[in-house]
Amino acid sequence: MNSSKNLIMRNWLLAATTLSITLMLCLFLMETAEDKSLLWARYTARISFFFFLISFIAGSIHYFFSNAFTRSIKSNRRYIGLSFALTHSVHLVALISFFVSINQNPDIDTLAGGGLAYLTMYIMALTSNDNAVRKIGFKRWKLIHKVGANYIAFIFAFTYLGRVTREEFSSVEYNLLFSIIIGAFLLRALHYFHAKKKETSLHS
Repeated sequence: MNSSKNLIMRNWLLAATTLSITLMLCLFLMETAEDKSLLWARYTARISFFFFLISFIAGSIHYFFSNAFTRSIKSNRRYIGLSFALTHSVHLVALISFFVSINQNPDIDTLAGGGLAYLTMYIMALTSNDNAVRKIGFKRWKLIHKVGANYIAFIFAFTYLGRVTREEFSSVEYNLLFSIIIGAFLLRALHYFHAKKKETSLHS
C-alpha cells in the first residue's frame, strides 16, 4: 500500500516538474530577459493554480459526484497539493527574476499577502505526511490545512480581482480565473452546509 502511494506521489511530482522545466526551456526562445521572466511567471502561475484548484475542490467534487475517478482524485489530494507547492515555488523564482529584470520591487501589500501565502503553502507541504498528522494531532492538522487552503484561495481570488480591474491585463482571461476560484469557494461552502444538514437530520 505504501509503495503504491509513493509511486503515485512520484508520478504527480514528476509531471509537475516536467511541465515546469518544459516551460523554462521554452522561455529561452523569447528575445529579452524581461519577456522571458514575465512569460515564465504567467504560465507557472497557471500550472500551479490548476494543481491548487484540483486539491482545493477534490473533497467537494467527490461528495457531489461520487465515482471511481473523483475518489482517486480525493485519495491523491495530498500529492496534488505537493505538486502545487513545487510548481508555485518555480513561480516564485520566476517572479523574483521578473522584478530583477525590470529593476523594480513589488509593493508592500504584495510582499505581505503573497509572502504569508508562500509561508502557509510551505507549512502545509511540510506537514503533508502521516508522521506530521500523528505529531500535531488530526484535529489541529486538519485546521491548519483548512485555514491554509482557504487563505491561499483568497489570495488567488484577490490577485485575479486586481487583474480584472486593470486595463493592461486580459479581462477575459482573468474574469474566467476569478470566476473559477469563486465557484470553488461556493462549491466548498455548499458541501459544508449540505453535509451539516445531512448530519443534523441523521441525529434528529
